[in-house]
Amino acid sequence: MASGDPVVQVLEIMTPGTTYAQVDIRPGGSSPTEQTVVWDFDTSTVEYLDFLCRLTKYAGGGLTFTLPWMASTATSNQVRWEIGIRAMPDDAEDMDASHTYDYNGVSDTCASASGEVSYPTITFTNGTDMDSWANDEMGIVRVRRLTSHTDDTMTGDAELLGLFGKET
Repeated sequence: MASGDPVVQVLEIMTPGTTYAQVDIRPGGSSPTEQTVVWDFDTSTVEYLDFLCRLTKYAGGGLTFTLPWMASTATSNQVRWEIGIRAMPDDAEDMDASHTYDYNGVSDTCASASGEVSYPTITFTNGTDMDSWANDEMGIVRVRRLTSHTDDTMTGDAELLGLFGKET
């Protein structure tokens, strides 16, 4: 497998039990109007979104995730995005038990116009940095906007379009 080929297959988008991003529609400007589904991450509350994923054709390297997003209204300042991973290995992880997510993050400046997309990336090294997630296993990729971080200075919602990951 060539480095950089997609290996993270999103199976489902799920909201945690509390403090989750709200689903919304971003209308386009064409006729008929496009309707893009986005997830609104609030400006004052740390909110989360979970992606149930499968690691496929994974050769044991690191992972790089891309988080395409837009600002609802802002045209300046930064958002702090973070990702944590919970691996679901065969006969080893009790999903009913508490799990502590270890997050890697990036502070990304919003695009110059509301509605333009920015593509920040967050990297993980293989092994414990990504909860020892292995080929052909499922896992939860948890995304949060860390509004309490000093770099998160953008006002208004951050609209996440999804995520994709590749081996690096």
